[in-house]
Amino acid sequence: MKVLNFAVISFSSIFILYYGKFFLLPLFLALFFYIILNSISKNLIDFTKKYLFVINEAFSFFFIFLLSLTFAYFLFQLLKINVVSIIENSDQYQKNLNFFLELISRNTILEAFFSENLLKDINLIGFFSNLLNLIKSFTGNFTLVLVYLIFIVIEEKFFIVKLNLVLKNENKKKLFSKINNDIYNYFRIKTFTSLLTALFTFIILFFLNNELSITFAIFAFFLNFIPYIGSLLAVMLPSLFATIQFMEFFTPILTLILLLISQIFIGNFLETKLMGKTLNISPIALIIFLSLMGKIWGLVGMFLSVPLLVILIIFLNNFKETKKIAIFLTEKGID
Repeated sequence: MKVLNFAVISFSSIFILYYGKFFLLPLFLALFFYIILNSISKNLIDFTKKYLFVINEAFSFFFIFLLSLTFAYFLFQLLKINVVSIIENSDQYQKNLNFFLELISRNTILEAFFSENLLKDINLIGFFSNLLNLIKSFTGNFTLVLVYLIFIVIEEKFFIVKLNLVLKNENKKKLFSKINNDIYNYFRIKTFTSLLTALFTFIILFFLNNELSITFAIFAFFLNFIPYIGSLLAVMLPSLFATIQFMEFFTPILTLILLLISQIFIGNFLETKLMGKTLNISPIALIIFLSLMGKIWGLVGMFLSVPLLVILIIFLNNFKETKKIAIFLTEKGID
């Protein structure tokens, strides 16, 4: 009966997430952006308290919000300019690509991995035009996220009061506090390592004269939030583009090696050291959840998959009926 109840709840949740994505997706994004901004704001307060002077929480959050908004606007403008400049030179890139596709078509071993229709349908002009439209579309949708974010900030003070009235049980308050702390720690560290990944990607590609260095650096920041697949794409896409741009193999191989070293250092060493035991998720469970969220909410769903899975594990772990499910979702079991 308990298994049946869990199955019903799971399918109901998937149904709600899929058909309610038009308002749930921007709401979830706004909540996670709020967590990031709030965490940076608290770090700023701690820093000023220790070295300079004490600043107000509202002022700190407003300052970080405006700074982040200005920075995001600046980055998206750079991204748009970079993509437009590539579209203007896409004829030459298309010729280079056609040359490589012709080589593949002549090689019987390589041709086995690519269908004839796939080789004919690759169009860089169309790809970059769609990318530019995607950037413009995201900028438009981001306005709705900002509206949700503003209302979350306004509602925060009243929400805490209402939460304390509803959660009179101390165990429930601890549960909410644990979720809040885990998500806060995850995003604080992930944002820092994603910024480092983007910076390293830009420096490597800039010195290798990659014309999409800005675009790939911004992509690297967001892709770093997608486990496994994101890191792979952040390495492979610039390397493949370098092959088309330079029409030789030394620069693409060097690009691949340097980006791979950067990803291994940040992802396998630095991030693991900083996070410690913060994330204890089964790789199989993560891949399944990643695919599911990708199907329901697309790339944004994949971006949000880890924090949502962390929340799910914490909830399941705090109830006797579902504790065994939580254990199976973890990598090493729950302490």
